[in-house]
Amino acid sequence: MTNSEDSIARVLALVEERGLTHVQMGVFDAMGRLCAKRYHVRNLKKAMTEGTAYFSGAVSILDPRWDPIGTNAFFDPVNQFRDGILRLDSESCRDFPLEADGRGLLLIGQFVDETQAHCSRSRLTTEIDRLAALGFAAYGALELEAAVLNETAESLQKKTPETVELREDFGKVYSFVHQVGSADLLDGLLDVCNAMGVGIDTLHAEYRYMMEVGLSPELGVRIADNAALYKSIAKIVGRQNDALVTFMARRSGTEQGCGAHVNISLRDLDTGEGVFFDADADDRMSATMKQFIAGLHHYLPDLFLLLAPNFNSYRRFQPGLFTPLNNSWGVNNKTVAFRAINLSPSAARVEVRPSGADINPYLALTAVLAAGRKGIEEELRPPEPIVGDGWSVDPSGPKFPLVFAEAIDRFENSKVAREVLGGDFVAGFVSDRRWQLDLFDRTVTDWELHMFAEGV
Repeated sequence: MTNSEDSIARVLALVEERGLTHVQMGVFDAMGRLCAKRYHVRNLKKAMTEGTAYFSGAVSILDPRWDPIGTNAFFDPVNQFRDGILRLDSESCRDFPLEADGRGLLLIGQFVDETQAHCSRSRLTTEIDRLAALGFAAYGALELEAAVLNETAESLQKKTPETVELREDFGKVYSFVHQVGSADLLDGLLDVCNAMGVGIDTLHAEYRYMMEVGLSPELGVRIADNAALYKSIAKIVGRQNDALVTFMARRSGTEQGCGAHVNISLRDLDTGEGVFFDADADDRMSATMKQFIAGLHHYLPDLFLLLAPNFNSYRRFQPGLFTPLNNSWGVNNKTVAFRAINLSPSAARVEVRPSGADINPYLALTAVLAAGRKGIEEELRPPEPIVGDGWSVDPSGPKFPLVFAEAIDRFENSKVAREVLGGDFVAGFVSDRRWQLDLFDRTVTDWELHMFAEGV
């Protein structure tokens, strides 16, 4: 991340024009959530040039409940709860209409000292630099599903998965009539996203009480920035409309899970033209596109933990849930893991479909780009594409680890994971996933209570 003098000057001029005393300074944690604080503008130039001290543990020690993970190294007093150096990205500056009478600003930062080894945005920008060295820029967007609950954070604590109340307006897929009932929520979401530069191509009710967004394509780190910001915005606007928007991978054993599709292509860094389409090829796919797909097929099984990062993520990998269950690819086929779209030069892309909506967008995108890059570097060839029902086939090649413990072990022992992310990141991420697994193993569930309390 390099902040130019011009981009820094633009931010400072905007602050002065709006008469702001503080801006929101944010960094995304290991869960992909925005940790932020109001930051005085007198220090802003220094924060964009040299950086500023920021509690480094914020990137990794907070569990899904925002409580500290006691086994995390950053929570160890021996490590002194030290600060890291966070540098704000001047190009990330966005309007923040929910503050300062609509005049607020948000800047996103990433760690630039040794703490960057654990910073998800830093891991992604490093991978983007590797792609640039090959002459490519990443271009794409995420689709994200969320369940809209008629609950609050407090009421949810008293519920079981079966008794959670859903927003009925999202019960009919694509229904024009029913969605009008949640117009305030949908319009509010569009308004805030538009003001913050989080482009939305589509927003609608999806299958089985879900809301799905298709974000607008972006270049580079903004692909992940927009996805991560959207998740925060959706939760804020949901609260404003007495709803809880959850990106939990699967909230009930009787319902669909929430997925996240990573749509990605590559562009020539010099010309800006896409490199995945080849009008002269029989299948209209370039050699680069096929090598990228081959890299996904070969390397993503090792990096699968970044696509399914939580214990609950693996509840989605069951038959009948519209979730890919095997390491396969095909052309315009939604039953496979990697869907190649080859309709036109502008639309040519790969849709990576196994991810749940609980991903950290920075880490999921890092995994996808790294796997595809290595496929290009090594000139790999993909297996034959799947035609027809991809759920029922057993393709050759490496298998996805569809059990949490197996995915953790695969990631921990992966050479490519350490090459892409560094040994320190791998060790810390694995430790926190094992903490989840150990905690669940010690937890007595409501299912066990109902099943065994009276009958044994």
